[in-house]
Amino acid sequence: MWLDCGEHGIIPLKRITPNSVVLSQSFSAPPCFAKLVVSVDGKIMSQRVSLPSGISESRLAVMVRSIDEGVAPF
Repeated sequence: MWLDCGEHGIIPLKRITPNSVVLSQSFSAPPCFAKLVVSVDGKIMSQRVSLPSGISESRLAVMVRSIDEGVAPF
């Protein structure tokens, strides 16, 4: 599981919930759009999300909002 923040970088994740993700390590990025990616048994699934508050070095939990309609594929 990882969050691809484009030009800001890629960060591994510990956990994904419907409204947030938990980072594996500290990271910093401004509010932006990102791709939430999960790989299970070699199958890669992704969901476009926004990070309305960005990512702060001091917190591992990050609020995410789905951009695409419907339910996340994972």
